[in-house]
Amino acid sequence: MLESMTSIIPLGRSRRPLTALSMSLAALLLATACAGEDAPAEGDSPSGAEASAAGPAESGDGGEKDAEGDDEDYTRAEAGTGVGQTDKLEAVSLSAADGEEPVVQADTPIKADEVSTRVLKTSDREPAKDGDLVTVSTVAVNPEDGEVMGENFSTGPEVVMLNQRLKDANQELYRMLRTSAPGAEVAYYIPEQKAEKGEDGQPQGQDMPAALYVFRVNDILPTEAQGEEVTDLDDSLPKVTVDKESGHPKIQKPSGDAPKDLKVQPLIQGEGEEVGEHDQVTVQYTGVTWSEGKTFDSSWEKGGDPATFSLDGVIEGWKEGLAGQKVGSRVLVSVPSEKAYGEAGSPPNIGKNEDLLFVVDILHTQAPAQPQQDDSEDSDR
Repeated sequence: MLESMTSIIPLGRSRRPLTALSMSLAALLLATACAGEDAPAEGDSPSGAEASAAGPAESGDGGEKDAEGDDEDYTRAEAGTGVGQTDKLEAVSLSAADGEEPVVQADTPIKADEVSTRVLKTSDREPAKDGDLVTVSTVAVNPEDGEVMGENFSTGPEVVMLNQRLKDANQELYRMLRTSAPGAEVAYYIPEQKAEKGEDGQPQGQDMPAALYVFRVNDILPTEAQGEEVTDLDDSLPKVTVDKESGHPKIQKPSGDAPKDLKVQPLIQGEGEEVGEHDQVTVQYTGVTWSEGKTFDSSWEKGGDPATFSLDGVIEGWKEGLAGQKVGSRVLVSVPSEKAYGEAGSPPNIGKNEDLLFVVDILHTQAPAQPQQDDSEDSDR
């Protein structure tokens, strides 16, 4: 389905919006994975930067066992708590109205010797659980002078799936999101990291400057389509049923010839934001071949985690089929081969000139980052 994946783009010096998992949480995953020589290996007990944002885990009441059998305490983190040198972040504050650029105030320069977090604001709502899909707004700040390096408050939040994959990659980030209810704000500091030197004395990789992120957890999203069921259906397309055991949609085996043109049939009409043709979307999907009804790709069958990608990096039928649809919708998309993989196909599962069918739940959309005008440019240009 995907022709290419969005690359991870490093933060620049100029202020710019952050795109989903490109310059914010992905950068944080990379940076904290490299931070500290004593970081625990996979499977080790968390310590230091990997300790709870709400303080050490306690046994007894309040403990929650997640899907992996984890008995750690994921109760709501209170304002002022954190890990590492929490006092270094005491003066950090965030001000950001919906859809506007954020303002971060702090006593700079901020310097700490270890990865450190501090809860700036909490809320009375319940924290996210393992398996939840949460939206997070992020602002990246230079801890030396407080300059905003990038943000996605003004363009829309990114989506994060709380699962074992995230936990394995960054235990502290996972815990921070598990203990942060919607409305919570958390500051996250990463100290400067020097590249290790090889046997020849030359640096292996690049130095990474200190970084400060401030997060706002916005919402916990539904993980399946939510809306009104559509009853007026195109009878030239196969029916879509819901499997009783899994609860996932299933496309019945097609019959007859495939439509020559792209067809999009809403099955559940959502009421969320409309998808733009260049947006970053988060979806659940299953794809089958028209000729045999054989499933060749399915997020539901690959662990059940939603997929996030740019519509600029998918086959033409996906780009045209999802643009204009609304978040919360479930759609059936019939894609002729010329708007899929064409003459070449996609071996071994998709043959040449194969027409395809997809059922897609649209869970979230985020507009792409827009170039910002240089302040030095004439405002009339």
